[in-house]
Amino acid sequence: MKSVFRRFLPAVSVVCLSFLSFAATSNFAQDLDDVTISGKVSDSNGLPIVGATVTATLLTTGVERTITTNDEGLYRIIELQPGVYQIKSSANNFGAQLRAAFETIAGQNVRLDFTLAPTTIQAEQTITISDDDAPLVDATRTVVGGTVTEREIEELPNNTRSPLDLVFTLGGVAEEPLSVRNAAEDRARVGGNSRNDPRSSPTEAGIFSLSGGTAYSNNLTIDGLDNNDDRLAQERFQPSIDSISEVQVITNQFSAEYGRASGGRVNIRTRAGTKNFRGRAFLYFRDEILDANTFNNNRRTPRLDRLPFTEYNPGFTLGGPIPFGYFKDKTFFFTAYEFNNLLDTTLIDTVVPVVQNPNFVLPVSTGGNPRFELVPVGQTAAQFAPFVHTVATPSRKHLFSNRIDHNFTDTHNVTFSFEYGTQRNTRQFRAATSRLEEAILGPKRQTDAYKFTDNYVFNSNLVNQFRFQFSRFEPQFASSNPTDPVVLIALNDTLSGTDNRGGTLIAGNSTNQTNFNFPGTRKEARFQFQETLNAVIASHSLKFGADVQNIKSDFLDLQDATGTFNFQSVNLFLNNNVTQYRRNFGRQTGQKNTYYGIFIQDEWRAFKNLTVSLGLRFEKETIIGDNNNFGPRAALAYSPFKDGKGVFRIGGGIFFNRVLLRTFDDANLTETRQSYNTNSIVVSGFATTQNFRCYNQGDPSYNNARCQVLRRINFPNAVSRDELVAIETELRQAGVLSGVQTGFSTPANNLRRIDPELKVPESYQFNVGFEREIGNKFVFETNYTFNKTVRLFREFNANPYNLPTGFRDYNDYLVNGFQSPTLRFVNGDANDLNGVSTSGGITTVNLASRNPSAAAGTPISRARLALDTLGRRLGPGFPTQIDQVASTGSSVYNGLTVELRRRLSKLGSGFSASFRAVYTLSKLEDDGVVNTSNPQNIFDFAADFTRSLQDRRHRFALSGTFEMPNWLGGLSLSPLLRLGSSAPFNISNGTELVNDRNLDEVSTDRPNFSGNLNELRFRNRGAPFPQALFNQFTFAPIGSSGNLPRNAGIGPNLFQFDMNISRTFRFTKRLRLRPNVEIGNVLNATVFTFGSEFINFNPLDNAEQIASFEQEFFVPSRTMRPRTIRLGIRLDF
Repeated sequence: MKSVFRRFLPAVSVVCLSFLSFAATSNFAQDLDDVTISGKVSDSNGLPIVGATVTATLLTTGVERTITTNDEGLYRIIELQPGVYQIKSSANNFGAQLRAAFETIAGQNVRLDFTLAPTTIQAEQTITISDDDAPLVDATRTVVGGTVTEREIEELPNNTRSPLDLVFTLGGVAEEPLSVRNAAEDRARVGGNSRNDPRSSPTEAGIFSLSGGTAYSNNLTIDGLDNNDDRLAQERFQPSIDSISEVQVITNQFSAEYGRASGGRVNIRTRAGTKNFRGRAFLYFRDEILDANTFNNNRRTPRLDRLPFTEYNPGFTLGGPIPFGYFKDKTFFFTAYEFNNLLDTTLIDTVVPVVQNPNFVLPVSTGGNPRFELVPVGQTAAQFAPFVHTVATPSRKHLFSNRIDHNFTDTHNVTFSFEYGTQRNTRQFRAATSRLEEAILGPKRQTDAYKFTDNYVFNSNLVNQFRFQFSRFEPQFASSNPTDPVVLIALNDTLSGTDNRGGTLIAGNSTNQTNFNFPGTRKEARFQFQETLNAVIASHSLKFGADVQNIKSDFLDLQDATGTFNFQSVNLFLNNNVTQYRRNFGRQTGQKNTYYGIFIQDEWRAFKNLTVSLGLRFEKETIIGDNNNFGPRAALAYSPFKDGKGVFRIGGGIFFNRVLLRTFDDANLTETRQSYNTNSIVVSGFATTQNFRCYNQGDPSYNNARCQVLRRINFPNAVSRDELVAIETELRQAGVLSGVQTGFSTPANNLRRIDPELKVPESYQFNVGFEREIGNKFVFETNYTFNKTVRLFREFNANPYNLPTGFRDYNDYLVNGFQSPTLRFVNGDANDLNGVSTSGGITTVNLASRNPSAAAGTPISRARLALDTLGRRLGPGFPTQIDQVASTGSSVYNGLTVELRRRLSKLGSGFSASFRAVYTLSKLEDDGVVNTSNPQNIFDFAADFTRSLQDRRHRFALSGTFEMPNWLGGLSLSPLLRLGSSAPFNISNGTELVNDRNLDEVSTDRPNFSGNLNELRFRNRGAPFPQALFNQFTFAPIGSSGNLPRNAGIGPNLFQFDMNISRTFRFTKRLRLRPNVEIGNVLNATVFTFGSEFINFNPLDNAEQIASFEQEFFVPSRTMRPRTIRLGIRLDF
């Protein structure tokens, strides 16, 4: 209770001081999802007209809202649906005035003043406001961000057709760490070795970063309701881009109404039906013959062809009224459907048995000469024959959404929405594979959502909004039959060279981890309730509300969860002679989390040119014991200009991340999982590679414990835990199994556990900005943002060796503290390849040796034996590595954005143009990549705080639309140009545990470097090997951490130039045909990227390794996509 009060007191103090500073105002309420129209009605002498009526009419549906002016002639209409409006003002004895159609966007405050003339002078006046006349600067807006309008959504090139990718046209937006966004799709090398496949980004890395917030802490919403994947950090559903009205991006949300993000908020607003029927049909097409080949495919010998790629992307939208019965003029619908069919094939090039196993039937050979397998002497060889078969491995995606709006009255309306999406991607990106069709892995996503919104206007000053959502989300990374057993058959081929098909035949299923993708299935269900009450009291606009979400997530880790059968030869498979059986148990976990968000806020028009906003939000997630998350928010907008076309903004607040459930899933699995592996049954003198001897009755090993267990495995039936226990109990009672012999074990890597003091990460944000209309319809805007996030989730090994007090690290202890009459440790010659010498009965171990081996007698092995005498932090009953998640991470962002924009306006001579140019100067520092990052040195977390992988100091984005006159073909050119300075890359010893030089059981070690850090730049492929630079690297002495800072490398720059070219043919007012050509990477520029690949300073053992290392040292292994072309046609009717 005391800690809660201590945390709550500063929040209360901030709000109270703000109250005093701004003359007893309430909390701020900036509306981000709807529109507010306000202004003043006066007579021709400038005097206010009291009691005048102002009516706002949404032209698409005819819904009206009417309000009367107060004693000062002021009016304010709140909670209006974004769209096209006309505003009419009238009063007794005065002629009415009508402001004709003008368009609004979400979160906009529109000020419209009326000057009414007496009826003796004028009966009614109509004033037309075109897009050119509408205000360009909202001088009352206090939040910072931008909106991608419907025109930009339709015109700008968008390679993925994802509405979320459009956020990169705005300032302060960065890619997620270890991003492979827009990376080229290279063919893997011939042979199908998955190690050659490019890595994908870590699933919890997020999708983008807004104003320095972590890329996995953005709040994604659709029409104001949650659209987050709460286990990872991605979106749940992406509606068809043709169903979207706008994408609203709030980079600094100084509004208490929304939370669950220390980054920003991205709200997708969908299109609604109108009183007129409107529809659209479209088809987009891509094929590899239209695209350039990738740089890596071209450079290889022999040159590799482009990946097969044919994509059809049809869809439609249809909206309008329901024109009959009770629903006429009250109910409107909008439906959208999109199908993406990316055709691809995979070549299965392997061998299969000539004879069938009736227990597990495999496909028959496709032709070719059979041959006998190579088996040990005395074993029977079976025949296999080629199986070369091309299978379809497409990526297919269906997106469907439907929205119904119903108006009971002009003051009461409801919206019901339904979303459905499904995707299955089995593309393999390699020339050939030895997996059979049923074992091909790929991601699958299925989701649906039911949404309801109720808006009720009690009176002109009191409006209530209630929202509800039920959504389901079922992603998986698995084969087509994820619950089937896995069958692995060793192929020992007698042929050599390229004809050899040796390896492993994978059948039935596959559950192996593949390049950051972990096989698993998940089911998530969400109930969400939102309640918001808006009240206008004098010059205050108050808002109170709550957001409650209940999330239930069930996850099944599929790795060896269904039973994995290994056969050391084809003949053993044909005889059902299993040579290894593995199965993991306790792989299913469930999480329940309820999120509560309660807020109060106020927008106070202190003066005509000053808007003050204050708010307070409380957030709680039940999955974590953190009960004092109070977030005060404060902001103001001040317009000192008489024309109202410029505004200064300043704001600050405390914000909280949402909790990602994967961390807690892994902690639960740590407590429940158990593994079974017949190879874990240790039999002295009997190697696991000799298991085939278990089926030779005359073999001396026939009756050993492991063999007897294997012969009780009844292929292909997966053996349950109870059955395995029964088998071992029987053999133990018969004296076959000794007390220590068992196939059961607790995995050595115990995933992770949760720190008891874990807190929700929080950020402290401040922004100051200026926006001004200049020249002919130009708007200039600049913002400086400071964002410090603390208590980010990080990991460390909770069970290291105990380090005696007074020593810096294990190396310090071994050299200066370890006592032995026959053994001493020194930091000697770094070029020593052995590291162990004996003289006079004393063994000297050189901890600086380059010897990478951990075998018995090596420096690493001897150091570990010495440290074993110290014991471990948690004791001997625990694994040597237990990753503990704690609130120890932090990040700091300083960013300046400068933007110049112009909405679509006529330039003369038939030309029109709109554009947005934004430059970002920023610096982002952090101490980890994702919320499961480990430091290099668990005794010095601060040493990892440095430049972030996402930190590009300079960024520039230019987007726009330029419309040509008819004499130039009436073309519309929409470019998108993105430039970025270099991003850093990290240099490590390698991901293998053998490279754990500091002996903390985590492979995050970095080398020592004695040179100039500015020389650590990426290298173009084919450039001479920088031997002098390489010589300045050495391994850190065993037991210590390297001095090379994290992310010290200087990577490639960013360049992206895309173009969309379209032409609209108008047949009637409604019927329009729009063909277009979208070109990605117009110049076919080769832009290098490290993607998610590791950059390692690896031990060099032989000439082949040295040659490979020198070729790849500091060379980016990937490039951005080459030139691509998409053809499209769209018919509006």
